[in-house]
Amino acid sequence: MLYLIGLGLWDENDISVKALEIAKKCAVYVELYTSQWHGSIEKLEKMIGKKVQVLQRQDLEEKAQTILNTAKQTDVAVFVSGDPLAATTHVDLLIEAKKQKIPLRVIHGASIFSAVAETGLQLYKFGRSATVPLTKQLAAVQDAIESNMESGLHTMLLLDIDPVNGPMRTGEAIKMLLEAGIIREHEKLIAAGALGSEHSEIAYDTAAALTTKRIATPAVLIIPGRLHFREKEALELLQ
Repeated sequence: MLYLIGLGLWDENDISVKALEIAKKCAVYVELYTSQWHGSIEKLEKMIGKKVQVLQRQDLEEKAQTILNTAKQTDVAVFVSGDPLAATTHVDLLIEAKKQKIPLRVIHGASIFSAVAETGLQLYKFGRSATVPLTKQLAAVQDAIESNMESGLHTMLLLDIDPVNGPMRTGEAIKMLLEAGIIREHEKLIAAGALGSEHSEIAYDTAAALTTKRIATPAVLIIPGRLHFREKEALELLQ
């Protein structure tokens, strides 16, 4: 059987009791390349009582069949930062498991896609999200923002992760958007960092002001759409 298990937003303390009990009977893998995780593999191993194998990008994108073959013979748990189905890579794994008639169970975890409600914005008013890439190829970002704005929806922008230097900073991402003419200096944005931790912070200010503000990582940017009066009230409290 294959278990896809969410690690939650920050560290090993976010894992559910259900997830821990399941992992104790499984061959355990963990995938950490799709988002930044601040937990400890050693502590996770101690909690589970067994070795945890860290998967690299190619292990899931090119060698997923190896994991699926193992799941045909024994119980396998794949831990993923946040919620296990937030990234398309893991949805692909789910689809392939179903195609091959491998028993599957998903243990959901806290995700940035729900944690952004801490800003005071209403989740049902978020439209399509996009990632600000290190390549500076921003066509998909601009398309998402424009499409969402037409419908009055908010846009959450995820920030790319460099394998060496870590996640992109909000200031860097805003400068890229300004240089590309996608946003303007006077427009107000939301920067939210380290959500789910005791160091979380949320800032609401102009793009110009936020370029110089150092927000904790991992972080996201939110381009507000049409605001409900309660959303306005919540954002005013952040200023």
